[in-house]
Amino acid sequence: MNVAAPTVGSLFSSALALGPMSAVLEARGRMELGDVNPDVFPVLMVNCISWMIYSSLVANSYIFAGNICGVILGLFYTLSTYGLSAVPVRMKIEKLTLSLSLALILTCFGSNTVWKDRQTAVIGLFANAIVFAVFSSPLSTLAEVLRARNSASINRPFGIIQVLNCITWVAYSFYIHDMFLLVPNLFGLCLGVVQCALMVVFPAKPFLKQSDSDPSLLSHDALNQSSDIQVAAHQDPEALRPRAQGWIRRAGSVA
Repeated sequence: MNVAAPTVGSLFSSALALGPMSAVLEARGRMELGDVNPDVFPVLMVNCISWMIYSSLVANSYIFAGNICGVILGLFYTLSTYGLSAVPVRMKIEKLTLSLSLALILTCFGSNTVWKDRQTAVIGLFANAIVFAVFSSPLSTLAEVLRARNSASINRPFGIIQVLNCITWVAYSFYIHDMFLLVPNLFGLCLGVVQCALMVVFPAKPFLKQSDSDPSLLSHDALNQSSDIQVAAHQDPEALRPRAQGWIRRAGSVA
């Protein structure tokens, strides 16, 4: 338990940090941010830095190793999304990153001066506050799942890995009697179990576009395409054929 649980937990923690990689790489390929939310990445980076500091104070290499990927990838995600963001979003990322970094610096300074006799507790509390923010990020997604009765918006591999990751760290924190490590992982485990339960109760269904669920909008689109076809017929009769075939197929599906 003293070796196996934290070793597996470190691997799961690294896997969690890799979760946003595909979405960020797709955004970089498109050269636009799209639906990627950049706010969580500075929080992820500072969270992992704070846990690495805590692990140094308690001399725990497993906690340190489990947060290395989070720091490196959190910085990569932050820089990537910053470069793809509009000016207002960039300003928001700057403020968030600078404020979290300043809070961490002041906490470290305070733990070395004012609260030197409670240094580990101060850093542990700060790390807990940040990790609660990280674990709470799916709450808006859970509300949307309950509203739509559809779990398609939940990242299934991410939710399952979160449960497995938190189980290993909860078991390990019980073994070493570390409440600062236990509390946030219990919270994360509960959230992960709720996500998995919602995936079972509300099976994933593909989201329909508004025009797919509203026949009147489809009819409106068909009329617009009909007008386009008439214009195209005057400009280039040969170009009319593929457009007309697509319009006919769509009109048939509405009927």
